[in-house]
Amino acid sequence: MAKKSGGVVNAEFLQQLKQKTDGESKKVKDVLEKASVISAVGNGRKSIEFRDVNEMHPAPEAWNRYPLLKGDQPDRYLELKMAIYDKGVLNPLTLWEHDGKLVILAGHNRQAICREIIDECQTERGFDENKFRYPPCIVYGEDEITEEQAIDIINDTNLYRDFSKLPNKVRIQITKERMEVYKRRRYAKGERIDQLARDLGLEKTAVYENLSIYEKVIEPLQEMYYNEKLTRKAILRFVFFDADTQKWIFDTYEDQLSEAKVKALKKNMGRADISRVLEQEGKGVKRLTVEVPEDRVNEFRNMFAEWLQKEPIEKSI
Repeated sequence: MAKKSGGVVNAEFLQQLKQKTDGESKKVKDVLEKASVISAVGNGRKSIEFRDVNEMHPAPEAWNRYPLLKGDQPDRYLELKMAIYDKGVLNPLTLWEHDGKLVILAGHNRQAICREIIDECQTERGFDENKFRYPPCIVYGEDEITEEQAIDIINDTNLYRDFSKLPNKVRIQITKERMEVYKRRRYAKGERIDQLARDLGLEKTAVYENLSIYEKVIEPLQEMYYNEKLTRKAILRFVFFDADTQKWIFDTYEDQLSEAKVKALKKNMGRADISRVLEQEGKGVKRLTVEVPEDRVNEFRNMFAEWLQKEPIEKSI
């Protein structure tokens, strides 16, 4: 097959994409006949190109906080893989020719699935490798966009459909990064919160909490939340205190920062009061492990939290 700069001649590609049924053929043709799409950075329209999945590189981790579906949501990954195997890639990938590489801005899952299908099915009789090797793409040249615009494209096109399943750290980082995007776009602060809540499927209070943890809690304490040593309700207690006090708490009481004790911290407490709360180690405190049905974990946590607030610290778990 004749190739040109990592791509293929459109006429040959269309011929090789011919499907076995009229319905499938129409779906592929409808996408490819669009010939161009509106540029994500306002530079007119971009032509559809067909690039080799083996020449594509993932965006740097610092730009892209969105994990691949295969390890994070295997059910959605399998659903997407079956659709691509059946009909090919219908939604063009977005790429950037940057620093001598073809960087993926949108389409990491599609590229990975295409390579996986080729690897698994290339020995099958009648298998059309080019259907998966050369998916439709939108390609930005090196000088067409900036790194900041590339990151904006990643964020705009990779918004997570099930934000709640992301690790705590990733959720908070994405919240912060999206807020910076909206700030650059000159949204008012209230508009940023509203837009972000809509984009991520969150309540506005959850957006504020994510930002508070990122901006007002020092990193060592954040890590205790990310590593699930403290819950969200507990980590938010540190927002009551300035950075110096937080550092003193962590440096002095790191090994004594249990869920119960942190939740007992109150606004406007001085260091003497904080010490009295955190120095209860060994005074009638006992750690218990409780097994509850998986679908009732949140119910149990809420019930326990309510009970804990009514009990003396000495009887906490």
